[in-house]
Amino acid sequence: MKVLVHLGVHKTATTFIQSQLANNRQALAAKGFGVAGIWAVRRRFTSLFDRLAWFDPVWRSVTRPTLRRKLDKLMAEHQGIDTFLLSDENLAGTIAANYLFGRLYPWAAMRTKILKGVLAGHDTHYFLCIRRYPDYLVSSWLQLASKGRPPAFEKYIEKFSPESRGWAELVSELADAVGRDRLTVWTYDWFSDDPRRVFEMLAPGTDFVLAEEELKREILPSLTVKGLNVISLLEEHLTKGELKRMSRFVRNFDFDEPNPKLEITDPALLSAYDAKFRTDLDRIRALGVELHAS
Repeated sequence: MKVLVHLGVHKTATTFIQSQLANNRQALAAKGFGVAGIWAVRRRFTSLFDRLAWFDPVWRSVTRPTLRRKLDKLMAEHQGIDTFLLSDENLAGTIAANYLFGRLYPWAAMRTKILKGVLAGHDTHYFLCIRRYPDYLVSSWLQLASKGRPPAFEKYIEKFSPESRGWAELVSELADAVGRDRLTVWTYDWFSDDPRRVFEMLAPGTDFVLAEEELKREILPSLTVKGLNVISLLEEHLTKGELKRMSRFVRNFDFDEPNPKLEITDPALLSAYDAKFRTDLDRIRALGVELHAS
């Protein structure tokens, strides 16, 4: 079977892609594609993958067959398919790990190697989206903030200086893990210009009906400055679970304007991030990885 693995990453319209795949299950099945819902993937595979990945270097003979059985069972529920679409940004790691180690997805290559082993025997291809640093870092910090008690924004940004590990290093490691011919990368800008292009890569020949208005209003909207202030004021009064629920409510609350989005405003830092991103794209092209960029 062919297995197409969408690794994310976070804050690059992954939820939109996953929801549109789910919404078009019948059209996909008619063309021989199977897809499991994101919560089924996380509950029945990724949660176990997270736990067993740390034991893989020593207990590979146990961890990989266990994970293989879980994934095989998930795929077997889709009868008569030629291709299975697996999408979960948490397969590459978490935003919290990014901050803890001050490196973008520090264990992504290790985790992808494990996934490659679990999928041995299948014809696999991996997909990754990257985003301009200012937008990605702000969005990823707000994702942490939505869970309550995040690190200070300035402290978070300092962890990811323009000189630190970035997208080019991540893509290089993934290419080494799975093979350059088995990795496709696109930029968030390229995706936003025409979302249909990504679905044509993931499921060619399928007549997708895309709810593009969902992308425009952001399925998982980020906290705005007003929303962030509300959550910050409630931190000392609510439990972690209550903060999560409250942040979900606040993200969708219709605040009156002005209600600006959080931004990095230092011109020198913005310029350095922009230069780094352009260099990243050049380095990724030089790797021989398929790259789609505006």
